[in-house]
Amino acid sequence: MVWLIMLLNKNKFNYPAILLALVVSFSIISCDKGIAPYPEVNAGQVGFDGKVTFYGSWPDSVQQTYIVVFKQALQSSSDFFPPNLSYVVGPIPYGTTEYSYNSIDNNGVSSFSLTPGSYNYVVVAQSTKSTLSLNRSDWTVVGIYYLSGDTTNPGTLIIKSGEITHNINITCNFDNPPPQPPQKSINKNE
Repeated sequence: MVWLIMLLNKNKFNYPAILLALVVSFSIISCDKGIAPYPEVNAGQVGFDGKVTFYGSWPDSVQQTYIVVFKQALQSSSDFFPPNLSYVVGPIPYGTTEYSYNSIDNNGVSSFSLTPGSYNYVVVAQSTKSTLSLNRSDWTVVGIYYLSGDTTNPGTLIIKSGEITHNINITCNFDNPPPQPPQKSINKNE
């Protein structure tokens, strides 16, 4: 702006120079982001909901039960760690036979936030520890989300922008537990 005042003092009647200075000034002020588009506004919250059904007797040693969402299936114990560990729902009360949930109201760890995308491993996990732990050996998978009853491969949870994904239902059968990911064996006598 200083150069505009100097230009006006030198050229009191130089209208083209004044006009050019004003156009350049307004262009600089009004184009703070250049031609970049404004960010899209999310039309609503993202999340998922469903029901967890438990069959059989809960092990006496269980201290914590959560629904845990991973980007990828657990191939090693190091996969049980952020950013692969993406979201936690719960806790699920001990002895529950049926737990209806939604990921927005039942966010189990406030530092995790769910974003649109694909999540390839959604499980119900239990721990005998009373405090949260990121050690794979502290957790047992007791239920896995499968699509349309296909229990050969874990289902993929798709979260779309501005939408809630419904019917992410998981069955947990304590008498017939699912295969455990690496670094954890299950002993029915635990």
